[in-house]
Amino acid sequence: MFFMAKNYTCIELGTNAIKAVQFKVKGNEFTIVDFGIQKLPFETIIDGLIADDSLVSSELHNLLQSLENSTKNIITTVPNDNLLIRNIEMPNMKQKEIRESLKWEADEQLPYPVDNAALDYLKVEENEEVIKYIVAAVKKNVVDNFLHPFERLNLKPKVINVQPMALVSLLDYQGQADSNIAIIDIGASATQITIANKRDIMLSRTIDTGGTSFTNSIMDLKNIDFQSAEEEKKELNLGLEAEQETEEDALSSMPIGMETNGEDNANLRNLASRLSAEITRSLDFFNMKHRDEEVEKIFVTGGASRLQGLQKIISEEISRELIIIDPFKNIKTKVDSEKEKMMEHYKYEFAVAVGLGVSEVMSDES
Repeated sequence: MFFMAKNYTCIELGTNAIKAVQFKVKGNEFTIVDFGIQKLPFETIIDGLIADDSLVSSELHNLLQSLENSTKNIITTVPNDNLLIRNIEMPNMKQKEIRESLKWEADEQLPYPVDNAALDYLKVEENEEVIKYIVAAVKKNVVDNFLHPFERLNLKPKVINVQPMALVSLLDYQGQADSNIAIIDIGASATQITIANKRDIMLSRTIDTGGTSFTNSIMDLKNIDFQSAEEEKKELNLGLEAEQETEEDALSSMPIGMETNGEDNANLRNLASRLSAEITRSLDFFNMKHRDEEVEKIFVTGGASRLQGLQKIISEEISRELIIIDPFKNIKTKVDSEKEKMMEHYKYEFAVAVGLGVSEVMSDES
């Protein structure tokens, strides 16, 4: 039998950048054929909402124009800031009754009216009496907001997926989700912690601490603008233990031009510790709800996880090893030498975009 190749363009509109990955799928062969990233100006996207869709559409257009392949079968996502994922159990019933029943079950768990929500659901378990679903909910105005830049370019996404599902699908494809895993996705505006396996998402929680939280702290501590604070953040190392250094040692360990003192660094480490505490709360909550199960591995991803020393602090304070997600692992690529070099540099940023493509392909195969 002859199989036509399918082309997918997976796009994540992130707080600080747009990421796009293009795939070609033929039979069982799954290949990344191009990818790119386009930075966004400060406060283009605020608290998970696009503040300037004209600018985003322009930058999206520029990014898509830079890719060698035509834009087909667009898959995108919505931000974690406004995402709710819940597990719902219901009596087994006829298919035509499910959606309406799920709607009313979801209404009891949502912090806003269910009529204002865009809902999707996935069946994860079933027996004669009970069906278990994962239900994902996002406010309709958020979905509309993130579709506006595409509409300006006369593009219509084929699928809108959720980021935790994309990341779980990626790790499943890479053979790393057979047991219970946790994924810590540290983005610019927030951190998403997901506990799941390849069959089920058992916990998904948004923590309102992300890379921008550290940038804002540097802005306040140093009385500088956002861009300057971003540049200083790149040179920071939260792992430097101020209490074990003399002032002279601390100064000598800092990069040239870096003026953050021990007290400033301590303030930023405290912010990292608060993030660690919230992650610990999530793990403890899972352990309380699922006493007979364990989280076998903990993965980390997201551009803000690049902050030097942050992973070390989290790992030490939750007493667990963190495994960095490599989105290009076990995935065939066919890109030029320049893009091959980019793959290693941008592995923190592209897990969601690659996962969007993997999730859709696995869904088609199931």
